[in-house]
Amino acid sequence: MLAPVDTPLERQVIDNARADMQTSVRWFRANAVSLRIDPDRIAVGGSSAGAVTALGVAVNSDDPLPGDHADLSSAVCTAVSISGANDPTAVSVGDAGAIFHHGAIDTVVPYGQAVQTRDAMVANGLAVQWNEYPDEGHSLTTSTLSAIVQPTIQWLYDKVATAPFPCSPAVALEPPVPAGRQTVLAGLANMSGIVSLVSVGNVVPGFVQALPCGSTPGESSNLNTDAPKQIRSVLAVVSFDPQARACLFNQSKTHLVADLQGWFAPLSFDDVADDRMLDTRRGAKPGDASQTIITGRPNSTAVVSLVVTETTGAGYVQVLPCGAEPGGSSNLNADAGGQIRAGLAFVRFDGQGQACLFTQRAAHMVVDLQGYMADASIDDIVDVRLLDTRLSGPPPGGSITEIVGRPNATGVVSLVATETTGPGYLQVLPCSSAPGGYSNLNTDASGQILAGLAFVRFDGQGRACVFNQTATHLVVDVQGYLANGAFVDLPDERLLDTRTR
Repeated sequence: MLAPVDTPLERQVIDNARADMQTSVRWFRANAVSLRIDPDRIAVGGSSAGAVTALGVAVNSDDPLPGDHADLSSAVCTAVSISGANDPTAVSVGDAGAIFHHGAIDTVVPYGQAVQTRDAMVANGLAVQWNEYPDEGHSLTTSTLSAIVQPTIQWLYDKVATAPFPCSPAVALEPPVPAGRQTVLAGLANMSGIVSLVSVGNVVPGFVQALPCGSTPGESSNLNTDAPKQIRSVLAVVSFDPQARACLFNQSKTHLVADLQGWFAPLSFDDVADDRMLDTRRGAKPGDASQTIITGRPNSTAVVSLVVTETTGAGYVQVLPCGAEPGGSSNLNADAGGQIRAGLAFVRFDGQGQACLFTQRAAHMVVDLQGYMADASIDDIVDVRLLDTRLSGPPPGGSITEIVGRPNATGVVSLVATETTGPGYLQVLPCSSAPGGYSNLNTDASGQILAGLAFVRFDGQGRACVFNQTATHLVVDVQGYLANGAFVDLPDERLLDTRTR
C-alpha cells in the first residue's frame, strides 16, 4: 500500500510534507488490523521532494510533527531516496537508514548533501545502501530508473519484509506518553514502594504524579519540569492497591521511567492520603534567607514531596529544626531564576509538631505529606556529610567514588550534582557492581545544580559507591538510617520504561 505525498521542494513546506507523511505512517499503524498489515514493517520513499520528505520521516521519529493518531509511533524500517537528501545533523542512533539512488552531477538536491546524509547515517550505525550514477543529474534517465527497481525491491525485502524485529532502531522506540494519561505500574498488593521516577524529553513544562489508578490528578505532584526536553528524576513513595496497581499521571507529553528500589515493611510506614501542608503561592513569596514553618505530628518523621517554584535565582532549600542555623546540607537546589524543582524529603517534627523550610533565595514552596515513618523504623540523625568533591577536582566522567556509612544498613541520603559538564546520570550502587540500568539523579546540561534523595544500602564494611557518567562535583549527606527490617532493599527493578517496547 502507498500513501502518496506530493509536495514541491520549497523550504517553507518541507515540515508540512513531513507532517503529512508521518501522519500517513501512523494511520497505517492505527488501521493495521483492518488493512491486514504488520505495523512494525512500514517503509517510506520518494523521489526529489518526496525523497527529502521520506528521509525526514526516517530520521525524525523522535520528533513527530502534529497530526492524527499522535499516540502512535511515526517510526519506519527504512527510506527509499531517489535524488533526495536531508539534514545530516538530524540523524541519530535511534533513527532508520535508507537506500540512496543519486546522480553524481545533481545540483537540484546537491550530491554533496546526499553524501553527508549518507555519512551521518553510517556514523550512527544505521543500515545504508548507496547507489551512485556518475553521469546522471537530478532527473535520472529511464534506463537508470529501470535499473534501480531490482536492488530497491531486494532492499525492502531484506530490511522490511524479512527483517527481524526491530527492523530499525526507530521501530524499537515508542512515542512519548500523551498528555493527561494515567500509566499503570504493577507492584505488590497493599504495599508502599520507593520508586525512582524519571521524566525524559517532555514536550512542554508539566508535572508527574503517582496516584491511585482512576483518581483525579492535580492535588499534588512528585516531579516537575519547567522547560521542554528536560530529564528530571525524583524518588517517590508509591502506594499499590489491593490489585497491586498504582498509576503515574503525566500532565504534559513525556516519556516515563520507573525503577522500584524497595518496599516499606508492614507497619513501618503510615502511607496516608496526600495532604497539602504548605503552599506559599496563596500569599507572599518567602524572602531570601527566610524560614517557613510547617506542622505535622509531634515527635515524628514524615515523608513529604517538596517543590520550590518561581525561584528568583540560584540557591537551596533545606529542611531543618525551626531556628536552627541553615547550611551544611540541602534538600533541593535551584541554579537560576524561574525554575521549578521537586524532590522527596524526610522531615523531623519537634515536640510541638513543627519543622521549618529555609530558602536561601526568595521562592515559593509547596509541601505535600505522603506519610509518616513508624517511631522505631528510622534513626533520624543530624545530617552527616559523607562526600564533597568540591574540596578537590571533580570526578571525571565514568568515575566510581566510595562513600562510607553504617555497615549493613540502609541510609537515607541527599545526593547533589553540581558544576555539571553536560548530560548524564548519577547512580548509587554496590562498589562491586557495574553501573547502568537505572539512575538516582539525572542532568541534561552543563552548569547545573541538581539534588535528589536516594536510599543507599551500605555493605558489611559500610561501603557504597556513586557512579557519575559525566564529570561533575558530588555532594552526599546522610540524613538517617532505616531500622533493620523496616525496609526491604531490593536490587533495582524496572517497572516502566515508555521509551521502548
